[in-house]
Amino acid sequence: MLRKLVAAAAILSLAACGSNNGPGDGGTLKVSFSEVVADELPLWIAQDSGLFAKHNVKVDLTNLSSSDGFPALISGQTQLASIGASEMVSGAASGADVSYIATLTPVFPYQLYSKVPAGQLRGKKIGITSTSGSLYIATLQALQQLGMTTKDVQLITLGSVTNVNNALVSGSIDAALSHPPGSAKIEAAGYRPVLDLAKQKIPTSNVGIAVLKSYAKGHHAQVQNFISALLEAIAREKSDRAYAISELKTHLKVDDQKALDETYQFYAQEVLPAVPTPTVQQLATSQTVLGAANPKVRQLDLSTIVDTSFVSSAGNQG
Repeated sequence: MLRKLVAAAAILSLAACGSNNGPGDGGTLKVSFSEVVADELPLWIAQDSGLFAKHNVKVDLTNLSSSDGFPALISGQTQLASIGASEMVSGAASGADVSYIATLTPVFPYQLYSKVPAGQLRGKKIGITSTSGSLYIATLQALQQLGMTTKDVQLITLGSVTNVNNALVSGSIDAALSHPPGSAKIEAAGYRPVLDLAKQKIPTSNVGIAVLKSYAKGHHAQVQNFISALLEAIAREKSDRAYAISELKTHLKVDDQKALDETYQFYAQEVLPAVPTPTVQQLATSQTVLGAANPKVRQLDLSTIVDTSFVSSAGNQG
């Protein structure tokens, strides 16, 4: 599915490349994010606390699924996308002129939950959001560590992280990867972590910021202002616990204080980097997984899509 979406959208990208279609530096940046998860907290803080406005950039945040976010980016419907490495790598391999300019979650932030030991998962139903995106790549990584492939289990596509968590709690699937705050209800339902990817600190871009090279070149100041505001939001997330938790409560619609506290500690203090510098290593995991079946992905020079200049410039401003 992802390959078809990227191939179709790449046609639109080729028509748009070099035209710099979209708002001028004084216009509104349309920015998509693929899931309502705590990885996106810096975006919410930057918007709600006025940091985007402080840095003279107007931002319209919109929630688009991982399969819709990348096509929207390269067709010009959005100008920036908060998406995973798999979309960036697949898109670049299909010819899109995408740049990876920041990372919000540079490791897999997941644990694999099940009621049975890991060795008894063969033939079981494992929930995923889609056959693309970060959760899918992480699931394949988990299966590999357990000595299995997708042929050894039943992967059940459920559309969103919320749906995956709910399906696990209800018992309609046997296992799935999850993270705070969803993991609180999952553990309360009797599930236990049987594999911890988060502790392994495996480099990836579970959530990163992507932009078309053509757009970044034509609207450099606007994109720079966005990244500068994002760095300031990251600093506030890490230093202002009360405000960050209030933002999590609002956007995640979670009232359980214990779950909110665990989510804040996990993301703000353990996962989120103080300086969100993108790296080749963060894309390499997705390239390895996807490249096994796609020669174009396997042959992609990842260094051509990693752009550290915006984060570096924002850091120098600070």
